[in-house]
Amino acid sequence: MPYIFENFSLERAIEINDNILHTASTLSRKPGRGRKEKYLEDGQEEFKFILHKESKHFEIKIIYFINAGKQTVNITDFFPTRMDPQKMRKNK
Repeated sequence: MPYIFENFSLERAIEINDNILHTASTLSRKPGRGRKEKYLEDGQEEFKFILHKESKHFEIKIIYFINAGKQTVNITDFFPTRMDPQKMRKNK
């Protein structure tokens, strides 16, 4: 997650990274709980997101889709909510 390492101290970036990965790992138990990502509705997959709130002013959308055939959750992006959502389409 380059954004985190570019905007925080190394120690804090590692802590944030670990926290985000922990939140992402919870998708294995309840993958359907996320909301549809409206900026990615034109794709082949149904992209969803869960929100990881690190602090009052720093949130990350964990973007993913469920592959029912393989019974897997595929995380495709970790997107800071303060960034322009139009950039999300470029990352897709």
